[in-house]
Amino acid sequence: MIGLEYVVTAFFASLLMAVLIVATKSFHGKLTLDGDHGIQKIHAAPTPRIGGFALLAGALAAGLTLDAQTQALWWTICLCAIPAFGSGAIEDITKKVSAKWRLIATVCAGLIFCLVSGYHIHRSDIPGLDYVLLHYPAFGIALSAIAIGGIANSLNIIDGVNGLASGSAIIVFSAFAVIAGQTNDGPILAICLLMIGSIAGFFVMNFPSGKLFYGDAGAYATGFVLAVIGIVLPARNHEISPLIAVLALAYPWIETVVSIRRRVKRDGTHPGAADRLHLHSLVYRSRAKRIAESLGRPEMRNPITSVVLWSLSLIACSITVLSATSPAALGAGVGVVFVCYMLIYRRVALGSKLRRAMATSRRERVKI
Repeated sequence: MIGLEYVVTAFFASLLMAVLIVATKSFHGKLTLDGDHGIQKIHAAPTPRIGGFALLAGALAAGLTLDAQTQALWWTICLCAIPAFGSGAIEDITKKVSAKWRLIATVCAGLIFCLVSGYHIHRSDIPGLDYVLLHYPAFGIALSAIAIGGIANSLNIIDGVNGLASGSAIIVFSAFAVIAGQTNDGPILAICLLMIGSIAGFFVMNFPSGKLFYGDAGAYATGFVLAVIGIVLPARNHEISPLIAVLALAYPWIETVVSIRRRVKRDGTHPGAADRLHLHSLVYRSRAKRIAESLGRPEMRNPITSVVLWSLSLIACSITVLSATSPAALGAGVGVVFVCYMLIYRRVALGSKLRRAMATSRRERVKI
């Protein structure tokens, strides 16, 4: 089967590194363990957060098996991703790199890729914006760099429960791989398969057990490659609408936009401040908890949260694959995913408020 060797090589190299990281955590844990204290922490014990190095091992090992043409593009992507991966890795080890500087590093990585490779957003299939992009290439390059940084940051934001970010990424890469296969774009297909294998090797140690976390390096690097493929695929195949990336990656960027709006509306809250109101946090505390308890496995609500929310990426990517050449259908698909997201969010948020109100009422009755 075409591309199977890329998946297999990447998977086993990544898995080997993931197992090695977990097995040797007593030696490097002082630097690499993610503690269980923090507003967004839901794991019970300190866990290595350098799963990005498993991703790196798979990506580099499988990269050596690519043909010359694909290697040229792949190594360009890898070299340009260094600021994104590096800033995330430093944060994973030192815990001292702010989200602002990681975002800046990833935007710079995107800018470098656009300038080095020549790929950038040159059309959007959005009336009005296309006129600007066609007449001012610098605008397209700047927009591409910002989009790459934004997507990388948004994938990091949803990396809060076992398998959510990595599983969502596998779903999106699978959709891009199908589209690349339909357009006979061998290099992009190979890169997508390589990334699926690299993520899957880490995934074995992350889902459902949570023995290893993706970390900022893993999330930022994966988000970087996702955004790059989302730009490069339609640039190489003009029948494909650039809106495929907007729809396929709708869940993480909608989460980011909603989070920023929520924090801005709260007085004295910085848009980048952490909170426990992300969709995955609410689902973890409500719907996933009830499902896990009904199964008699309360410890499983972390991975159950991911299974519930993978549905958003599955809906988005299904529409993307079916409508890759139709801007109107892709735009409508974004609306569908947004509505689904808001319905889930409002339902779980309202449920949480009702449960808190009932708990408060019971406490007051006890006092009386």
